[in-house]
Order: sequence, then structure tokens, then C-alpha cells
Amino acid sequence: MNDRVEIFLDKYKQLENITKIEYNLDERDSAIYFLMQKKSFRNIKNELDLCRETRNLLSHNPRINSKYAVEPSVELIELLDKLIEKIKNPLRASDIMVKREDLKWRKLEDFVRETMILMNKEAYNHIPIMDDNVLVGVFSPNTVFSMQVDKGFTGIDEKLQFKDIKRFIDFKADRTQSYRFIPQDMLVSDIGEIFSKASDKNDRIGMIFVTHNGKEKEKILGIITAWDVASEVD
Repeated sequence: MNDRVEIFLDKYKQLENITKIEYNLDERDSAIYFLMQKKSFRNIKNELDLCRETRNLLSHNPRINSKYAVEPSVELIELLDKLIEKIKNPLRASDIMVKREDLKWRKLEDFVRETMILMNKEAYNHIPIMDDNVLVGVFSPNTVFSMQVDKGFTGIDEKLQFKDIKRFIDFKADRTQSYRFIPQDMLVSDIGEIFSKASDKNDRIGMIFVTHNGKEKEKILGIITAWDVASEVD
């Protein structure tokens, strides 16, 4: 019994230490309580709380005849192992993004109508427009709406190119949704927080672009949508 208790306490301490290091917590912060508040751990919140209560019971209560009053289960120890591994090797943006080579994207010289046919056929809502792999715009159904209501624009013919509608594909000017740039090593849990906070503010994120350092002028390495994050967090 004592052996299992010592293993549990040792692994609990390991979990506390790596959590504080990974998330840059203060030494006085409760690492387990911190994890319980994070949405990426919400599905095991009760188990985390059980670990915390078990640890407190074992640490703050005297032994009876040199024996602990309770014994952690094998399943509880296995849970700590999984948590330690998850925090040691957390998923990052580069792990879940749709890589550039797998993306459907267009150049400024490509034709708008041809792209619209592709989007309709394959059910795409957004097409990044790139120049030398750097994002210069995003084409979406909202772009077409903006073009149609603009008095200075008459129609979409077969020869219309994206370079002809640069002001309409400007992702910074889109009033219906926003876009973000993040570094490739950002934690998936932190990306989830970006979507969550945006939703709380009624800010709809069309997609997140992944670059080396999270800068707009860097080459796009891939994209992430809310669905990509939800499938990993849940």
C-alpha cells in the first residue's frame, strides 16, 4: 500500500512541477487548480479534483501504524501518467494545422469566377490569396456581397482576376469576421482560448493563419479553423 501511495505522491509532484514550468506559473499557484480551469482539461475536471483531494488527504493527515488511511487506485496513477505526458508533449499549432501544401489557395493572377466554381463544387467558405506564400487577402462569399453592393463594381466576368479586386479581399477590412496570425509552436489549448474569447465578444474568426513567428508578413505554413481545435480539445 505504501508503495502505491509514494508513487502517486511522486507523480503528483511531477505534474505540479511541469505544469508550473510549461505555463509559467508562480511557485505559490496551484497547478492542479489551474488545469481544472482550462477548457482543454474540462472533460477530466472531476478526476483532477479527486487527485487533488487524495493528495491533500495523504499529505496532511497522520499515518496510522505507519500506514496511510487511503490508497490511490491504479487508475488514478495512470491518469497522472497521461497528464504528465500530455503536458510534457502538448499539441501545438503545427500538429493540427492544415499544411500549406494541402491548402486550396489562389494567386493574385488567378481568376475569380473560376475560383467561385471550385468553392461551390468543394464547399469551401474561404480561399486564401497569397503572393510568394505570404497572405495578401481572403476570398469568401462576403467578398462577393461587398462587390455587388459597391456602386463602383459592375459584375464578375471570366477574365476578372483577384488583383482587380484587391480592396475587396483585404482581410483587415472584413467587417463580418476576423483573422489571426499565430506562431507554429503555440499550444492548441491557447489557440482554443483565442476562439473562446473571440466568441465571447461576438467576434467570428474566419480562420487562423500559422506562420513561423506569428507575423503577417511571414510565409503561411498552414491554417487552423475552430473545427480543428474542437476536435483536439474535446
